[in-house]
Amino acid sequence: MFIHQIPSFIPSLFPRFTWSKDSERQIYLTFDDGPTPEITDFVLECLAEYHAKATFFCIGKNAVSYPTIMDRIKSEGHSIGNHTMNHLNAWSFDFNAYLADVEACEAVFQKQGIQSIGFRPPYGRITRKMYKDIPNIFLWSVLTGDYNASLNSESILQSVLPLLKPGAIVVFHDSVKAAPHLKAILPAILAHCASQNLTCSAL
Repeated sequence: MFIHQIPSFIPSLFPRFTWSKDSERQIYLTFDDGPTPEITDFVLECLAEYHAKATFFCIGKNAVSYPTIMDRIKSEGHSIGNHTMNHLNAWSFDFNAYLADVEACEAVFQKQGIQSIGFRPPYGRITRKMYKDIPNIFLWSVLTGDYNASLNSESILQSVLPLLKPGAIVVFHDSVKAAPHLKAILPAILAHCASQNLTCSAL
């Protein structure tokens, strides 16, 4: 069984991380692993159609490869966060090597004139050292599971739509792997947010 919502006790164990935000009407859609030409432009077009803003946690090597898409994300009023240079798993690397990869991504953003809003660890994998030494870490309250080929798009929607509440931080992936589900669920989720008078905002 895929768990779409973070159990309520977990954020209380790691209060320095941002899991959700206090809000009466705003919801926060986020996209990991881009930019990816095959899908990020689709995401941006969907967001524009609904006058929605979002946050893109970008991989540094992808930002280097696709600076034009990074410029588009920025120019259209979305925010950008750090997702490491090479999509590293924090459980598989020495902290200093991991931190160097985070800093390399930050250096790419600086060269592109991008102000990062903070950091999201790939796979949501965190360590005690990260908790202590890396500021502005954003996790999530709702995980769509768009990358999971064992799910189907309709079941994702049935599970996720009831979880779209004010203040929720929702994770999608603008990646080739997630594209089949994302193309089906993102327009439906944006339409649902609009029908519920939820404002899709950047973090």
